[in-house]
Amino acid sequence: MKKVILLGSSLTTQEYTNELARFKGVKVVGYIDPDDSGNQNTFDNFFQMMDLIQKGDAFIVSRDVITLDFEVIRQMIRFGKHVFIDGFREWSCGEIEEIEKLRNESRTVFQFGNTLFGLPIISSALQLINKPRFIRVEKHGPVPKKGQFDNWIFENLSEEFDLMQRIMKSPMRSISARPMFLFGEDPDLLNVHIEFHNDAICHLSVGRAIAKNTHRFQVYQKENMLEIDLAENQLSESRMSIPTDQLSLEMEFYPDQNINNENRITLERHISPYNARKLDLQSFIENIDKQQSPSSNLTHLLEVADMIEVVCEKVKRRYQAL
Repeated sequence: MKKVILLGSSLTTQEYTNELARFKGVKVVGYIDPDDSGNQNTFDNFFQMMDLIQKGDAFIVSRDVITLDFEVIRQMIRFGKHVFIDGFREWSCGEIEEIEKLRNESRTVFQFGNTLFGLPIISSALQLINKPRFIRVEKHGPVPKKGQFDNWIFENLSEEFDLMQRIMKSPMRSISARPMFLFGEDPDLLNVHIEFHNDAICHLSVGRAIAKNTHRFQVYQKENMLEIDLAENQLSESRMSIPTDQLSLEMEFYPDQNINNENRITLERHISPYNARKLDLQSFIENIDKQQSPSSNLTHLLEVADMIEVVCEKVKRRYQAL
């Protein structure tokens, strides 16, 4: 019997409790909210923290947890506990490398869930993607607060960076980034341009200059273009009605010229529905039993953290006020 302890608010932990009740061999032994001031001493006092860690075999951290100290996670892994975290966490490359080393030594499972990669629309889209040449990402987002540019990029682009890397399946060759100040002294748009060793390109734009409620990926391939509209949960495929080499090249390298092309056919693609949270938890339990590596793990977060560090360094070099 795997003893599970949940970290989060009473509402979110109840949702996890209901899902975990469906699995055999799993018992939720309790929950605690790290953001509740009444529980602060439990996490600040080393001996109380270790007493809590020893009571569970696996820990699930909900996305609404804000104040969970990195040291708590480090001790969980150090003492052989399995960890499931809802969404990515903003850790430095050094911190991620440290807990990955501990995880290797303790042979535990460390899994991230509830990211873009695990959405049904992404699972359906990945079946249609083959050797993409250009990816455009557009997302509406708030203006970054003074002195919080690093956190702003993580909150708005960490999962997009992760998904983009998985789609490209190629190491990065170069990154350039530039904020745009359109309406005042605050950056209204951040443009990130990434080139890969397979000569593919990705361009990401995020900020309030993007239309509200916009969150989409456009993936251009040799003979078609996929649009993944995350805001509307719609997946479409566009291709030319007269497949010739010339038209394919135009679509690949000059995507904007084909938006209203009368020779273009657009089809709505089916999205296979499933309970993403249930699937995440099921895979977590199976990964523990079979000692398998999760589909979203510390290696993926390390790649994201490395990209964010590069982007922040390039931007702050020219715009120190951020």
